[in-house]
Amino acid sequence: MSHTIQNDLISALAATVSDQIRDEIQDAPFFGWQVDETTDISCRAQLSVIVRYVDSAGKIQERFIGFFDVSGGARCPGYNFKDKLVAQTYDGAAVMASDLNGLQAKVKAIAPSAMFVHCYAHRLNLVLSQGAKCLPECRIFFASLSGFGTFFSKSTKRTSFLESAGCSRLPRNAPTRWNFTSRIVSTVANNYDGLLQTFENIIADTTMDDDTLDCAKGFVRKLEDFEFVFMLYTYEQIFSETDVVFDIVQQRAMDVLYCKNRIESLLAFVKEKRKRRLTQLQDPQVRYRNLYMAILDNILEQIPRRFSNLESMLFLELVNPGKFDDMRQVFQEEAFQSVLKSYGHHFDSGRLRSELQVLYSDQDLQGNRGKLCDYLVFLKDMELDSAMPQLYKLFSLVATIGATSAGVERSFSCLKRLKSYTRNTMGQGRLSSLALLAIERTLVKSLEKTPSWYDRVTDHFLEKERRAEFTFK
Repeated sequence: MSHTIQNDLISALAATVSDQIRDEIQDAPFFGWQVDETTDISCRAQLSVIVRYVDSAGKIQERFIGFFDVSGGARCPGYNFKDKLVAQTYDGAAVMASDLNGLQAKVKAIAPSAMFVHCYAHRLNLVLSQGAKCLPECRIFFASLSGFGTFFSKSTKRTSFLESAGCSRLPRNAPTRWNFTSRIVSTVANNYDGLLQTFENIIADTTMDDDTLDCAKGFVRKLEDFEFVFMLYTYEQIFSETDVVFDIVQQRAMDVLYCKNRIESLLAFVKEKRKRRLTQLQDPQVRYRNLYMAILDNILEQIPRRFSNLESMLFLELVNPGKFDDMRQVFQEEAFQSVLKSYGHHFDSGRLRSELQVLYSDQDLQGNRGKLCDYLVFLKDMELDSAMPQLYKLFSLVATIGATSAGVERSFSCLKRLKSYTRNTMGQGRLSSLALLAIERTLVKSLEKTPSWYDRVTDHFLEKERRAEFTFK
């Protein structure tokens, strides 16, 4: 029952899982990682690391490595970073993304092939958040808007008034997820009359407390304010388009050209809105015309800057199943040169070109597979990974590059369950080991079926220094 023995057992179990992940990465042609930081309940910064690779069965894997104390640094020996690390995915913070002194620059100095991929969803979030932060009117509008959801979430009695007026429930705001903010904008805009009626019913109710009455009067004044209504319907139009693009860049991140076209369509949409407003809005309210233009101009400036590096990932088009027919007619030389420029030392260019041409022309090889993972498993099962090694390596490379950092962010929920208010003094080693066992529980269950796993756990346990001499036979 000693906490020391407990920690040693947990550490031994986690060590065998880490060994298995390390062995799989050694067998994989490439691997990439996703890194993000969050703060735990004891206000310590925790760095979460996820590795992505194609395993020996041709399946795409995302494995959790552990939580690391930012002040202590992260050490992951034995992963062959210099040759195999081909992608690093972070958010856009300067400490991560800076070309001069950020993490991606320091990693690239060790592993030149480690392409930095800024999460697509974060980019679009930044476009919208920067558009809101640059103008004081926008900051005030979104601050006021977030109050609607907070007001109704604090009392079931308030919510009953909302439901009795036939209004939809208001979602809570998420500062780092602007697609969540769009839900609030849409809900308030679509239930505008019902919300006014709800607040008036609350004010008329004699059983309501003073704080509720005061807040309700404030929301009525806000809903009747011309500037608030102007901002509400302006952003409803913008979010109706950006929500579609947000879903596309997450679901179709493989198709870089399609994502690029959708970003350009969004840019054209904003330009058209701006042009139309110039010709139609000739009323005396010059201030609001200028405010409208300032919002659109900021988005027009942000989009090209945030998505400027999509051209460097054109090589993803080479293995996009939806483009095989086009590739058979006209080989995309620009996309081919893109992969050679970034990862040329990993490939035999002549053989890669030949194998790609075979793929585009052979209908049996293409089959009815529409996903990248289907091609990887097919090539592996048919033992074509040895007959067409360059093609299999290219598929593996593309599968390894992560377009979003959603995988690493999912580990944060596990952190909250493990380190809570009642367990806020947990040590770093115990925390990271428990998180690894919890997140990779499927891998743990598969390891349990192998008899040698228990021997490996025992070996790791015996490596710890103790007063008593343990002998395992």
